[in-house]
Amino acid sequence: MIKTDLTPSLPLPAGAPQGWRRTLIRLFFFFILLTVYFFLFSVQESRFAESKPQLSTPLPPVFQMIALGYLHQLGGEMQFIKASVFYGGLKPGTDPHEYAEPLAQHFIVAASLHPHFIDTYFLCQALLSYIDKDYTRRTNSVLTQGMFVLPDNYVLPFFAGFNHFYYLDEPLEAAQLFHLAAAKPNGPPMLEHLANILSAEGGNIYAALVGLRGMYAAEKDEQVKIRYADEITAFEKAVTVLEAIRRHEKKTGTPPVALTDLVPNYLSAIPDIGPIFTFEWKPPHLGVVRIAKKQSRR
Repeated sequence: MIKTDLTPSLPLPAGAPQGWRRTLIRLFFFFILLTVYFFLFSVQESRFAESKPQLSTPLPPVFQMIALGYLHQLGGEMQFIKASVFYGGLKPGTDPHEYAEPLAQHFIVAASLHPHFIDTYFLCQALLSYIDKDYTRRTNSVLTQGMFVLPDNYVLPFFAGFNHFYYLDEPLEAAQLFHLAAAKPNGPPMLEHLANILSAEGGNIYAALVGLRGMYAAEKDEQVKIRYADEITAFEKAVTVLEAIRRHEKKTGTPPVALTDLVPNYLSAIPDIGPIFTFEWKPPHLGVVRIAKKQSRR
């Protein structure tokens, strides 16, 4: 039987091994394919230049918005990660004021780029709010961004209210935020109670009394109702003092220097609102403060 070799015959160097033949054949076909590719590419380029193509309509802006949205989200998460890694790499005992400003900038940018990423607000509250009053307010400005884009979240107004209450000693601002948090879906009722207590501490005793009466009427637990009733009694007594102060101001033109100045012309005696509360008189504001808190300030 005669074998027919269809392999192209290529000249080989004298004494060349059989492997050279295969290598030269592969190179031969490679150069042919490369030549064909460049030929087709040049034809395509010349036709493209002659046609002068144009987009019939620009891409819809919504596509650009989506693309930019993903970039913003990525940027916000990167800022969050950088803040986490930065804080985790600090030496134990480092003064917080040494890193507070760059940390604050990271959280501000992260919340601006990706405001729906709730982890930013949790980390900001944990790492920034306690440093000093200035950074407490910076924290609350970041939390405000979160409250705007996450309107059903009760944790963020709770954080901001806690900061006003604990770090800034601003009970009325805290009361407003706790009231807001309690009104959110799944907001704990205890926050509404705390809002009423802080309203009285800040001097808004009438609002606190109205709020407590509403909570008493809606409460079903008898033990809780007993506690509310005791607080309502204390606030009602505080209202009588508040009304006496206003009568004093109306008659004399100035508030009393001390609450004892109301006795006996405006009150027969200063009522006792203990054992939980006591009065805090800072003319012209009358506050109802928990005794334990007043003692802790001394």
